Amino acid sequence: MKISKEVKVGFVALFAIALSIWGFNYLKGNNLFVESKSVYAVYPKVPGLAVSSPIIINGVRCGVVDDIYFHPDKSSRVVVKLNITESAIKISKNSIADLISTDFMGGKAIGLKLGDSEGELKNGDTIQSHFEKSMLEDFSEQMLPIKDKAENMMISLDTAVIKLTTTLENLNEMFSNQNKRNLTLALANLKTTLEGFDELSRTLNSTIKNKVNPAMTKFSDVADSLKALDLNQTLIKAQDALNGMASVMDKMNKGEGTMGKLMTNDSLYNNLTGATKEMEELLEDIKLHPKRYFRILSKKEIPYKKD
Repeated sequence: MKISKEVKVGFVALFAIALSIWGFNYLKGNNLFVESKSVYAVYPKVPGLAVSSPIIINGVRCGVVDDIYFHPDKSSRVVVKLNITESAIKISKNSIADLISTDFMGGKAIGLKLGDSEGELKNGDTIQSHFEKSMLEDFSEQMLPIKDKAENMMISLDTAVIKLTTTLENLNEMFSNQNKRNLTLALANLKTTLEGFDELSRTLNSTIKNKVNPAMTKFSDVADSLKALDLNQTLIKAQDALNGMASVMDKMNKGEGTMGKLMTNDSLYNNLTGATKEMEELLEDIKLHPKRYFRILSKKEIPYKKD
């Protein structure tokens, strides 16, 4: 039986189309000759995840991401279609599809955490999902407080630099030629004062060494002598003397004795007051009528004449 060229061309075309379809799916990670299972997972977002991203179970690749699209409820959630080609493992219904990072640059994959329920996940079911932050995002979140602190520190540093610049400018203005001369004179006066203090310190040291120390030595000797005395008897005698003086003063306050009478009797004061007044009148009369008193100085008697 002879096959025509048209049939051969048709078989070749069909084989090429089939091979292309198989190759395209193989490049996507789907093997048409291997039994697969399609399940769905819903995520709030899938940064870094792409079609053909691997599905990993315990570190072993067991499928690929077949499709990614928004949820039909228009909630901006993302539906990920998972094509699982591993049939040797039972995937329970309570398994979890983690969106995990595969490298530090943010590459994503789906990591399946197998559950322990009796029911097995079937084709077309929806699996539980979990969103795991990438290492870069986690690092960025950890570095964010440090970044904020660094920014605040830089702002504070800028403010400090501005204040320091202003202070230096003020100092530069303050240190004009006249102020520099005044400061030089002040430093010179301060130097002279310090030299005077140094000289005074040497003088004081010499005085303490030559005069104060011998005086302290003598004072120590006097203290030793006083210590050797019977101070108790001396204090007793002094107390007796004070008691006697207190008794005399008490008698004087009561008006006893000559001094007591003088202190308490007003007659002496009155007599002295009267005598003083008469003396003042006598002196006044001598000033006004000195001729009256010539008869006292004259050898012959001069009669007294009253004005």
